[in-house]
Amino acid sequence: MRSDKPSQTTLDLLYGVQNDLLEDPVGRAMRRVIQMEVAENTEIGWLRERVTKHKNAQMYAGPFRQIGKTQGEIVHGVDDKDRPIRQAAQGMGAHTLTLGGSGSGKTTRSRWTILQAAKHVKGLFLFDFRKREYRCLVPWFAAMGLVLKVVPARSLRLNPLEVPRHVPPYSWATRVADVLVQVFRLPARAAKLINVTLIELFERFGVTQGGLRFPTLFDLREAVSVKASANAQARMAVIDALDPVLMSLRSVLCYRRGWSTTDLAKHQIVFELDGVGEVEKDLILSSLILPEFTSRVAAGVSNKRMSLLVCCDEAARLVSASGTGIGDLIGLIRGTGIGLELSIQSADIAPAILSNTANKFIGRCGSASDYSTIAEAMGLTAEQRRYMAQHLVPGQFVGQLAEGPGRSPFWLRVPYLDFSKPPSPKTVQGHSTLAGLLPAVGASMDTADSSAGLAELLALPTEVASEFTDWSPNGHPTSQASPVSSSAVPLLSDTESRFLRAVINHPGKPSSAYAKLAGVGTHQAIALRKQLVQQGYLREHRVNNSSRGRGSIVLEPLPRALAAIEGKEN
Repeated sequence: MRSDKPSQTTLDLLYGVQNDLLEDPVGRAMRRVIQMEVAENTEIGWLRERVTKHKNAQMYAGPFRQIGKTQGEIVHGVDDKDRPIRQAAQGMGAHTLTLGGSGSGKTTRSRWTILQAAKHVKGLFLFDFRKREYRCLVPWFAAMGLVLKVVPARSLRLNPLEVPRHVPPYSWATRVADVLVQVFRLPARAAKLINVTLIELFERFGVTQGGLRFPTLFDLREAVSVKASANAQARMAVIDALDPVLMSLRSVLCYRRGWSTTDLAKHQIVFELDGVGEVEKDLILSSLILPEFTSRVAAGVSNKRMSLLVCCDEAARLVSASGTGIGDLIGLIRGTGIGLELSIQSADIAPAILSNTANKFIGRCGSASDYSTIAEAMGLTAEQRRYMAQHLVPGQFVGQLAEGPGRSPFWLRVPYLDFSKPPSPKTVQGHSTLAGLLPAVGASMDTADSSAGLAELLALPTEVASEFTDWSPNGHPTSQASPVSSSAVPLLSDTESRFLRAVINHPGKPSSAYAKLAGVGTHQAIALRKQLVQQGYLREHRVNNSSRGRGSIVLEPLPRALAAIEGKEN
C-alpha cells in the first residue's frame, strides 16, 4: 500500500528551497534531478549534507533564520559567523526605521550605514535634533574625497512660504497652512485664516502669476494682525504663536528667497538643530523636507534611482502619531529618488510610517510595548519576540530588509568603529568592508574642518527681506535701541552670566522658565531679569500664548548680551 507521507529526500528538498540553500549552480542542478526523480545517492547525499549543516547552525542561532550569502553595496552588519549581511544601495529607497532605547547602538548603526551610502547618493540630509552625532563623520567623508558640510540652525537661510518647483501656489498655500497649524498647535479655525491670507499674499506679490519674490512669515504675521474681519481668537493664536519664533529665528527667516531644497539636495549636509527650541526645530525640518517631497511628487517623478538620503537621529517628533509628521507623504515619495533613515526610541509611531518603511531594525528596548509594536509590524513569531526581548544587547539588532532572499527577520551585529578618532590605514585594514569603502586614506582627513563647505552654501542665490532684519513684535526695530556704554555697567557675575547664557541658548521661552535653566531660585531669577533689562542686556516682550488670555514675558537677548558672554568666555 502506497504511503502519502513525503520521503525524507522531498522534505530535505523543501527545506533547502525555503532556506535558499539551492541558489548556486550546484544546488539548482540537485533540485532539477531530484524533482525529475533521476537523482542518485550522490546527489541525495549532497542535499542531505547541506540541510544537516544548516540545521546544526540554526540550532545555535535561536529562532531567527540564517539568511546565508547576500549581495549589495551596503553592509548592515554581520551574522553570528561574521558573514556580512548586504543590501543593494537602492534598497534603502524603500525607507528604513530603527527602533531602540538609549544606548542600544542606533546612532552607531546609522553612522555605519551613512558612511557606505554616501558614495551612492548625490544628496545627503543628516539631522541632529538633540546632540551632535554626525559631525564626527567629517574626516571619514574627507577620506573618501567627499565634503560633509556642517550647518548650525542659526546659519540657515529659509523661507517656509517659498513655493517649490512644479507646485502650484494655491496648492502650496493649503499645504503650508496645514503645516503651520501642526507645528504651532493652532486651533482648526486658524488653518482657514492662514490659507486665505497666504493666497492674498501670493496674489499681492505676483507669485500666482509666476513671480519669484515671495512673502515671508513676517508678512504673514503683519497681514493677519490687521485682518479685522477674521475670527479674533484665531487671529490672536496665529500672532502669539509666530512672535516668539520670529524673534528667535529672525536671521534665519528674513529671506524672500531662501535656500532652495532643490539646490541643497545636491550637497551632503549635517543640520545641527540642537541650539533652538522644539517648535523651531519642527518649523526648520518642515521647511527643509516637505518642499523637496512635494516638488518631486508634483513633478511626477517615478521609479527614479535614489539620489537623496534623509537621515533623522531621534526622529520621534517626525514620526509620532500625534506629531507634525510626514505620514501623508512618505507613501507618495516612494520611487521619487528619496530615501528615509529614521531612528527613534519609542514605538509611538504613526501607522503610515510602519506601513511604508520596508527596512526595519529593532535594538534593545526598555518597554514591552515597544517590542510588541515593532514585532507585529515585522511579523515576528511569539518565540522570536521572547528571544529578542531576552537576548538583545547594545550593538545587536533584529532586521528585516525590503529586498533580498525572502523577508524573514534575521539577527545581526553592527561592527564597532571608534568615530571619535579620524580613520587611519590600520583602522581601514582591520575591516574588510572599509578596505573597499575608503580606497584612499591620506593626511587631509586629519585636518578636515567640520564647517568645510559652508561657504559654498552661503554662496547660493538668496534675496534678503531687509525690512525685517530688525523686526520686533512691537513694531520697533532692535537697531533703534539706545546703546549702553560698556563702561557704564559693572562686569557680569557668574550668576548673571548663567542667566544670560540660558536666554541666548533657549530663546522664545517664558521668563519663568529661565530660573530652572540658569539654576537659580524663582525670586532671584526675577531680580536678575529686571536688573539685566535695566542694564541693556535684555529686552522684554509681552505676548499672549495661553488660551485663557494670560500673557507671558518673553526675553530677547540684545547685541550687548552676546558681546558680553563672548568676551567673558574668551
